[in-house]
Amino acid sequence: MTMMSLQGRVMVSAALVLLVFLGLTGWVLDRAFRDSAESALQGRLEGQLYGLLGVAEYIPGKGLLIASDPPEARFSQPGSGLIAQSVDASGKPVWQSDSSLGLSLPDLPQLGIDESHFQRIVIDGGDWFSYEYGLSWIDNQDQEHKYTFRITESPAVYTAQVNSFRQTMITWFVLVAIMLLIVQAMILRWGLSPLRRIEHELQDVESGKSERLAGDYPRELKGLASNLNLLISNERRHLDRYRHTLADLAHSLKTPLAVLRSAVSPGHQGSKLEAIVDEQVDSMTKLVEYQLQKAAAAGTTSLAHGIKIDDHARRIVNSLRKVYQDKGINFDIRIAEGALLYGESGDLMEVLGNLMDNACKWCEGRVSLTVSALSDHEWRKGMRLCVEDDGPGIAQDQIDSV
Repeated sequence: MTMMSLQGRVMVSAALVLLVFLGLTGWVLDRAFRDSAESALQGRLEGQLYGLLGVAEYIPGKGLLIASDPPEARFSQPGSGLIAQSVDASGKPVWQSDSSLGLSLPDLPQLGIDESHFQRIVIDGGDWFSYEYGLSWIDNQDQEHKYTFRITESPAVYTAQVNSFRQTMITWFVLVAIMLLIVQAMILRWGLSPLRRIEHELQDVESGKSERLAGDYPRELKGLASNLNLLISNERRHLDRYRHTLADLAHSLKTPLAVLRSAVSPGHQGSKLEAIVDEQVDSMTKLVEYQLQKAAAAGTTSLAHGIKIDDHARRIVNSLRKVYQDKGINFDIRIAEGALLYGESGDLMEVLGNLMDNACKWCEGRVSLTVSALSDHEWRKGMRLCVEDDGPGIAQDQIDSV
């Protein structure tokens, strides 16, 4: 299975995050709009109630009467979706608007004075919004009469508002998401362009059009480009070394082969031939071993695995303590934290062992070893190794010959 590109991964991740974010934002906005629409609807129904009470009148003997032409024309229109009704203190229906014609209205509960409810009720299987309010009417004879009013509206207007808002919101969210993804893709293309440049330059190196990565890269990629250039240089050096080694080996084997060819010519027989063959085979074996050692010694690379200097140094010091136990040498070891050698452990042991052994041989009683990086904690760029002793040192007139 082909691995998805970095740009593809980021785009898919951004799309998923954007989808979740816009989904949650849409849900919150939708909920807030529905609450706001219901609050506005409650205020509108409350206003309809107060307008209806403005044309109501209590007449002794006849009860509460409401004008035949209420302020809201929809109360007089059957199927308008706006209904008004009232009951007295005993729950007996007093009045209901003409707009309720053909509808089966639920019972209206009796409410206390100034008590109000805003809720949904079921009328003929559908949810309607209902505002109910309890009040008392004082007639001319100071008699109190309690009534409960209900103003009911179908959800058609509310549903249309919510659907319109949702459609508008979804449209804008889709446009915003597309714009954000386009901007994200443009930013990614610009941000990942140095990686594409490295890829193209590596292809040029591979095809022989260029010898190294020569582009100017951001700080985060400079280390990568530097290591790639180092790897390319080491690879070329290895190839050149192998060519030279093979050439040297071929040249070195010419003489032994010529001797062997001469030995098998007429006149060389018996034990004399056997001695010549043994001698030349031994010579060729030594030549091959020498060339292999030479190739290995030249093969150290800056990308080698780092060797902890502290471990090897202390191993050498422990061995030298035993060898020069009679001198009671005081070793002063100062190795920087994290000191590493990017090379062969055998080379380290040979160089450090020889220097330390020489110091122990000529010291009076103290040998110090100091290891530090040439650059600040940049061990790949080289290290400084200093071995000192309190011995007589080298005579001034012999320094130039050392």
